[in-house]
Parts: sequence; structure tokens; C-alpha cells
Amino acid sequence: MAEPVIYRRRGSAISRSEREWRVEDDALVSRGGSGRLKRYRWSDIVSVRLIHDPAPARPWRYVFELQPKHARKIVIDNAHYLGERTFEERSETYTPFVRAAVARWAQTHPKGRALIGETPKRYFFLMIASLLGLGVLAYVLVAAPTPFDASPYAVAVKLGIILLMLPIFWRLVLKAVPRGVAPDEIPERALPPGPGPG
Repeated sequence: MAEPVIYRRRGSAISRSEREWRVEDDALVSRGGSGRLKRYRWSDIVSVRLIHDPAPARPWRYVFELQPKHARKIVIDNAHYLGERTFEERSETYTPFVRAAVARWAQTHPKGRALIGETPKRYFFLMIASLLGLGVLAYVLVAAPTPFDASPYAVAVKLGIILLMLPIFWRLVLKAVPRGVAPDEIPERALPPGPGPG
């Protein structure tokens, strides 16, 4: 049996101590401050998701979600609560832990795909909000009077600006599309960046 990969963090002010997460051969094991163990067998975890999810005071926050069959979603991030809304980034131990957990999950689910990006429900609402924003911006551009409106090219220029916004919008939409990837092909954007040179 290989040495388990361990990750520790304190989630929030209501957590009395650090919680330990351990990747073992048969299960993901959680141990709280009381010492009580909780085991989530890899065969019971139906999906895993990796996402960059910045939060206030944690622009560097990345999240690892695991969904067991008959239990609440497990959410583990790389932010350790220090106190008074202060957090410490723990990417140095978070990244190897996530890689080990995904690899172990993939051994049990050989055809499994790691989900990257937004959940389908959140993506739907982001799409609606983005389309509304694009529509409002286009309307304001057309309807708002400007000194340039007297020019014979004003309509063509405004139409050109709207058309230039479309590829930018489309690129952002495609980047956020929820997608599955093979566990050994997780893109760099789904995990915290490694230490820089020096």
C-alpha cells in the first residue's frame, strides 16, 4: 500500500481545528479535530469537479468537488482560515492531494471524466446574465446620443463595434462551458499555478 497523500485545512471560523483529508487506496478519508474518521469509498464517488473559484480575500482560490452517491457534495479548496477573515493559500499541498485523489478515483472509474468549469445550472444562469448584458450594451450603444451621431458613418461604426463584441463574448462563453476531461489530461487552469522561477 502506497503512503497516503494528506491535505489539511481549516475551512472557516466555525471550524475548531484543521480537517485532514487523506487519499487512501480504497477511500478518501476525512478526520476532524475530534479524531472521528469518515470514509468515502472511491466506488461511491460518482463525479469530481475542478474549478478556479475566486472569493473575497481569496482571488487565488481553487476548488475540488467530489459527489458521493448518497451524500452531500464534498467541497475542498486551497484556502486555510487563519482568523478574522484572513486566509492562507495552501496550494503547495492542495495540488498534489487533488492530483492523487483524481488519479485514485480514475482507477476505480476508468471511463470517468473529471468535470472542469461551471456546473450546468450555474453556466445556464451565467449565459442568461451575459446575453442580457450584451443586449443592454448594444442597446445603449445604438440608443445613446453621441456627438458622433451626425457623421454619415455613425451607424456603420456602431454596428462594427457590436460585431466586434460578439467574438469576445463567444470566446468567454466557450471558455466557461462545462466539460469533462480525462483525469490524466486536466488542464493547468483547473489547478493553482505552480511556484514561479526563483
